[in-house]
Amino acid sequence: MLAVNANSQITDAQNLTKDVEALMYSDPEKALKTAHYIVANQSFGSVDDVYNACLLQAEIYINLERYNDAVVKLISADRLSLNVNSDFFKAKNEYLIAKIYQIIGFQKSVSHSILELDDLSKSLKDEEKKVVELWKTELEIRTLVSAKNYKVALALIQKNQNQQSELYPTFAMQIHQIQSEIENQPNKIDFKDNSYFKFLSDINLLKSKIKTKDFQESDLLALKKQNPQYGDVFYKDLYKYWSQEVCNGAKAEDCFRVRKEYIKLLKLSISDLQNARVNIINLIDQKEKQINNSEKDFQNKILFALFVIGFLSAIGYLIYFLILKNRIKMVNSEIEKRNISDQYEQKLSDQLKDFQASNVFVIPEKTENLILSKLDVFEKSKEVTNPQLSLAVLAKRLDTNSKYLSEIINKHKQKNFSNYLNELRVKYIVDKLENNPEYLQYKTSYLAEEAGFASRTTFTTIFKNVIGTSPSQFIDQLKNK
Repeated sequence: MLAVNANSQITDAQNLTKDVEALMYSDPEKALKTAHYIVANQSFGSVDDVYNACLLQAEIYINLERYNDAVVKLISADRLSLNVNSDFFKAKNEYLIAKIYQIIGFQKSVSHSILELDDLSKSLKDEEKKVVELWKTELEIRTLVSAKNYKVALALIQKNQNQQSELYPTFAMQIHQIQSEIENQPNKIDFKDNSYFKFLSDINLLKSKIKTKDFQESDLLALKKQNPQYGDVFYKDLYKYWSQEVCNGAKAEDCFRVRKEYIKLLKLSISDLQNARVNIINLIDQKEKQINNSEKDFQNKILFALFVIGFLSAIGYLIYFLILKNRIKMVNSEIEKRNISDQYEQKLSDQLKDFQASNVFVIPEKTENLILSKLDVFEKSKEVTNPQLSLAVLAKRLDTNSKYLSEIINKHKQKNFSNYLNELRVKYIVDKLENNPEYLQYKTSYLAEEAGFASRTTFTTIFKNVIGTSPSQFIDQLKNK
């Protein structure tokens, strides 16, 4: 009787999963709620069912361009992965992580995910193995687009446009959507059976109308009314092209209104991507810890087995090999963390610079000089290490407003508030290390906390970006002097 009930529960969980897959494009919010029910009631199905539900939630969030929510779900899935039996689900997890890498600018990390896909596909057969190949093809196409190698990307799309799989029924739609974005033209296929891709196709159609000067604002309002399930962030690029068009005309009021809306959507998008970037680094740390823990367990089992069978002479060699392997991975991890932030920070900086001209307020010179003098005092104070410090808090303490303070920091410091504050904190720690010998004995985690950073990983990454070396390398250099 118990066995029958258990089988019934698993069947119900798998049926709900099918409901999620059927609804994820037509009614994403309902699909999210159904997947959440599976995750929240983990005894309802197997670990694989719960793991798959987390992955489906992440995939839906990626489709909705809610990238930070997607990363949070991938972190939850990764915590379950050690108890998951399905290599196909693990491969899907790696594919979704690679898509996030591409979206937030971590292009150099995509190749690591593709290697993981290759490794996981070795145990798969038939349709599952084919789907992994389709995922790799899609990632390759998206990588080519990111590198602006459009000609090769279009050739690869043409080559694979007839590929299909029951386990990945939207592959052709995905690559046709990419083709449409490259060519800035309406899609050449009919998406009437999939409301999500139909919606994306309609956005591309409006973009092309802007290009041919056939665009009407009523078309945009109608599209928003027809698709309330999709957030405003989907219209970001549309507003970008529209603002460029109207600002070349004679209607200053339309120019200001449309540019203002674009900047609002751009900032929302950037905020989401910044949060996603922080969490993806947390995900990388989590995966590294799991690998290290697995290696430690494996090492203990091997050592015990060698001890039992008496091969004591081999123990020393195995320990040396495992430690060396672990150190190589740690070095590669440090290099990767330094590389993954390069393109992303530059991309955000360029986007905001393009539209700084739209700021319509002017700061009085006297006020500007007063705020600058107060900033000089702030930069020399220990207040820079306050972990609760934000732009709004600092503006209040300097007796000004956030807009003025942000504008002055961007104008005179050539960086946004976050980068400005992080560099001050790093310089504070560098001064302590150079002038207070006792700081050379402190651990990196203590230095991170002393400087006001939320985590050792964030402190190490930012320290490298500012100084050029890791905190431990910098301390070693000072000790050698």
